[in-house]
Amino acid sequence: MLTGGMKVVNAAQMRAMDEYTINEVGIPGMVLMENAGRAVVDAIEDFFDSDEPMVAAVFCGKGNNGGDGFVVERHL
Repeated sequence: MLTGGMKVVNAAQMRAMDEYTINEVGIPGMVLMENAGRAVVDAIEDFFDSDEPMVAAVFCGKGNNGGDGFVVERHL
């Protein structure tokens, strides 16, 4: 499904895309995680567009998305 120029996928499709990218394209999972987390931080910074200090809370689960959350926390 396309939404605003972005493809929306379910969890199984995303897992398959990650597996393909890691195993066939050769981009390590840690690089994918770092890129995803950094993209979230870029979006947050664009959304708030402020030079004022801000406070954020990042809650991370135990799955792979939790790893992305730790990348977000580190960059914020």
